[in-house]
Amino acid sequence: MKLKLPFIIIFIICANTYAQEYAFGVKGGINNNKIGTLYQRAYNNEPAINHQPNKELGYQLGAYVTGEFGIFFVQPEFNYVTFNNNYELPRSKAQWKTSKLEIPILAGVRLLKPLRIYFGPSFNFYNDTELEGVQVTSYSDGGPDLDKNTMSLNFGIMLRYNRFGIDLRFEQATNTTEEELLDIIYSDYGTNLADLKPYQASSLRLSIFIDILRTDMKLSDLFRKKYCACPYD
Repeated sequence: MKLKLPFIIIFIICANTYAQEYAFGVKGGINNNKIGTLYQRAYNNEPAINHQPNKELGYQLGAYVTGEFGIFFVQPEFNYVTFNNNYELPRSKAQWKTSKLEIPILAGVRLLKPLRIYFGPSFNFYNDTELEGVQVTSYSDGGPDLDKNTMSLNFGIMLRYNRFGIDLRFEQATNTTEEELLDIIYSDYGTNLADLKPYQASSLRLSIFIDILRTDMKLSDLFRKKYCACPYD
């Protein structure tokens, strides 16, 4: 992943060098995240249980640069994203938390004046993933111990009006995690040893955005209805 970062930067510069119009903006929104099943092993005369994760809302903040080529566009982004889930274990709820810095490189096409579709890869740099109650013992080294650098694919649709817009995106990881044995504090959560089953992470994300700087509009035009900004005419 370290080798890919200079390539990403060079690609962004080259792609936008030939653009007809540019925009720089900021965005923010919410998301939910899919993770794997937690299989609670039988213990102390208690049966084995499959715990399905419960989705919770996370948030995202970021910035983007859009380069226009007629009806086509390229949009590199830099985002900070948090993900939250939980497992309802027998004695207590165990929270799952993680976050990442990501660099999506998106390419798309304008279908109608306000409507665009796009796709593209995202290069992800994860922080530590935490599941409450997991401890370091002879059975496990804590965790979940997941890959820190990954790639995912994005597919989405966005609507624009003036400088503003809304973006609905589906993200799918390209890698599958490995099964991992976790040792959980039994006295607090009612679970002793549990297997985190393999999965491909995915998320559904909704955000709003605003162009701060654009080559086809003055800042004083921000709220003028005559400007549609879709596309940059």
